Amino acid sequence: MDIFEEIIAVKNAGTSAVLATVVEVIASAPGRPCAKMLIKADGSITGTIGGGAVEKKIVDEAMEIMHGTESKLLRYNLEDIGMSCGGSMGVFLEPLKNAPDLIIFGAGHIGRALSKTGKMIGFTTIVADNRPEFANKERLPWADKVLAKDYEKLLPELVLSENTYLAILTHKHIHDFEVLEYCVRQPFCYLGMIGSRNKVAKALQQLKDNGISDEAIGRIHAPIGLGIGANTPDEIAVSIAAELIAVRSGADVASLKMAKKSR
Repeated sequence: MDIFEEIIAVKNAGTSAVLATVVEVIASAPGRPCAKMLIKADGSITGTIGGGAVEKKIVDEAMEIMHGTESKLLRYNLEDIGMSCGGSMGVFLEPLKNAPDLIIFGAGHIGRALSKTGKMIGFTTIVADNRPEFANKERLPWADKVLAKDYEKLLPELVLSENTYLAILTHKHIHDFEVLEYCVRQPFCYLGMIGSRNKVAKALQQLKDNGISDEAIGRIHAPIGLGIGANTPDEIAVSIAAELIAVRSGADVASLKMAKKSR
């Protein structure tokens, strides 16, 4: 498999990697201009930028930026890193990250607004609802995928990972809890549920009664969204999007939480 096939495989698998490209060679150096090397999250590599100490340094640097979004340009005087070539190299590191999935349960007014906002801020948006009259491409033309199926059948078919964001906004409390109890047992990056504080407290207690650990319950964002005084569906979607951005960027979400009106 060549490096370009490997890049496609990494993207299809939804995993992270860094692409290293030689952009500058001065005098004698082991790499050649435009040489490429792909460094994967497990430390394995495809391709080469010339081997030796410079390649080891590039792999180490790639692992440092693997899960970020910022590219990096590195320049090395090869003698300074113990190579006798005598020249220098410039290498550009580019993280290859797939857009994370945002799965929205509920295609009502808020779910519809969030699917559009989520797409605008860089998520792959998937909307699921058990009502075909709500979950269809005519109502949700910007969504990457629309799923119209009973939640009981739909949930086991979803592929969830540590890069998945989940927003529970269904039209009935019973469906909210059905989805919540399933998802909290799965891998995810973010799990939020809409509802009043009273509704949320009852749902979390029911999870605890059903054997869900305090640690797992503590990862749930409920009531969903940041407290910005949102009232309309579009405003609530913005408050949820703000929380998604905070989680994605590694911000301290707890410090951003404010008193929220019950919904």
